[in-house]
Amino acid sequence: MRAMTTVIKEQFKNFYLIGRLSAYETKKEYADSQLGMVWVFLNPLLQIAVYWFVFGAGIRKGHDVNHIPFLTWMLCGLIPWFYISAAILQGSNSIYARLGTVSKMNFPLSIIPTYVVMSRFYTHLFLIIVLLIEVILTRGISYISFWGLAYFAIANTILLIALSFLTSTLSTMLRDIHLLIQSITRMLLYLTPILWVPNPHSKSLLVKLMKINPFYYIVEGYRKVLLYNEPAYILSKYSLYFWGVVIVLFIVGAAAHVKFRRQFVDYL
Repeated sequence: MRAMTTVIKEQFKNFYLIGRLSAYETKKEYADSQLGMVWVFLNPLLQIAVYWFVFGAGIRKGHDVNHIPFLTWMLCGLIPWFYISAAILQGSNSIYARLGTVSKMNFPLSIIPTYVVMSRFYTHLFLIIVLLIEVILTRGISYISFWGLAYFAIANTILLIALSFLTSTLSTMLRDIHLLIQSITRMLLYLTPILWVPNPHSKSLLVKLMKINPFYYIVEGYRKVLLYNEPAYILSKYSLYFWGVVIVLFIVGAAAHVKFRRQFVDYL
């Protein structure tokens, strides 16, 4: 618990620095390209077009999902997934990639995973606006629970930050962990109901195992509040499980980070 308290204090103490570094991180990624920051938005939009062409127009032949246009349904899963996958991959490599720069400075290492995850959040906010426009055009504004959407966006961010404390520590100590995380992230695309329709009433073992994945809760949450106006999902038993996972990840991740961060430079 002492490690968790230490990490939380460092986050609040360096709140302004996290904001500045996350904004810089976003700009730096595309600084050498001619279009610059346009790629922050153009890249996910191109991926959306490919997924819709393959799965919507191709495999599903344009069929709706429960009377909802497939593009709208897919966007409600794909847009949070873009944020999830980018934050997992970059968060896990965040400390190792920057350790050479900050190792000789009096710099709070615990804020590195946080600002790297937050740098992905800016793109997510833009895509949420795109998503809201699509939902309003196809379903109407009455279907949208804005406070429910804010809840799931914040819950997703907290989960990703908690996870990044653990993965960034482990991948700094053992680089094979980062490669393993890359493989697991690719599998999560198909283990999360992003491109396939889950059956909420199914009692099969496979469905129960898939619900162990906390990102299942996030993706389903986006759809509940945007497509079906069901914010009551937030009060379900699944929410207790989700926040239990977040707390465990944060406690373990913070403990590992605080215990080994003095030794990080030895792994360069």
